[in-house]
Amino acid sequence: MTYGFSGLKLALIGCALSAFSSGLGPSLAAQEGRGLALLEEAGERYRNVQSFCADFQQALYVPLLRETTQSAGTLCQKKPNFFAMRFTDPMGDVLLADGESFWVYYPSSDPRQVLQFSMETQPGGVDFQRDFLESPGEKYELSYEGEELLEGGSTHLIRLVPIQPAGFKEASVWLDSQRSLILQARIGMEDGSVRTVTLSKIQLDPPEDQGRFQFVAPDGARVIRR
Repeated sequence: MTYGFSGLKLALIGCALSAFSSGLGPSLAAQEGRGLALLEEAGERYRNVQSFCADFQQALYVPLLRETTQSAGTLCQKKPNFFAMRFTDPMGDVLLADGESFWVYYPSSDPRQVLQFSMETQPGGVDFQRDFLESPGEKYELSYEGEELLEGGSTHLIRLVPIQPAGFKEASVWLDSQRSLILQARIGMEDGSVRTVTLSKIQLDPPEDQGRFQFVAPDGARVIRR
């Protein structure tokens, strides 16, 4: 086959693009494959744990206000669908799933209002152990972003973009490279806000506490069901 000068240039450009694309393909596939493998390993570890509790630090950036608010407290989860995020700063704020309903109570902003969601419509990106570790390959496009130090320890950073609507736009998780536990999650919400939750003092299968996943609306508070 012979090419004119212009045809030769086009052929060379085509070959270069083809080589560039084939060089990119395996790299991107490898990133997704490694991210999925790490999340599945963490999911396997999580499947063998019935409950866990941890202290948390949270930073919430709200672009409309151009402000970042800090908060702290304790976070607990128990299978199959119990979740409690109790704040000590601001004191009294609660996000809680009792197995039948998901409750949101922020007395720091409105002590007279309680939001009650069905478990099927609870806000996405709250229970990130369940959200990110259960069937991640079916729910997300994944990319492995590399290793990072977090609180002096080595972690794997993985980025997740939901394939279907999930209540948030994207997320990044930091997995402890030794224990395959999520130590930090950064969640980009649909309204543009960004929530970063960092866990410490993680207890696996802590002693039972009858009131840990119970919520009772305070007297005088109006419950709004959604």
